Parts: sequence; structure tokens; C-alpha cells
Amino acid sequence: MKTLTVKLDDTFADEVERFQQTHGYASKSEMVRDALRNLMIAGRKSRLQANLRRYLEDKQAQMEAADAVENRMAVTENE
Repeated sequence: MKTLTVKLDDTFADEVERFQQTHGYASKSEMVRDALRNLMIAGRKSRLQANLRRYLEDKQAQMEAADAVENRMAVTENE
């Protein structure tokens, strides 16, 4: 396992220690690993949502284009 060193100002470090104790983390390392894991999951989720949104927008555009083509074909067939 690799070690990362982080420097925090005293006030923030005290806050981190209180958070660790009040939320039942056995160590600050455990708490930071959990926080980083959650941050990374949130980032992945955000990227997946953006990709899904683009896919659905593309799908909608494809459906609209297909409808337009079908409508033009119907007009041509009726002439």
C-alpha cells in the first residue's frame, strides 16, 4: 500500500479529527480512503450521467430525423 502525505492547517486538522471520532472511523487513513472512494464514485457517476444524457439526446435527434424522412416519404407517395 502506498502512503500519501497531506498537510492541513491546524483548524481543519482538528475538524477532521472530530469528524473521524464522531463518525466511527478507526483511523484518519480509513476516513480519507472512504472520502476519496466516494469522491471518485461521484465523478464516475457524473460522467456516466453526462454520457447517458448525450446518448438520449442523440437518440431523440435520430428519432426526429427518422420521423421527418417518413413524413417526406408519405408526402411523395401521395403525390
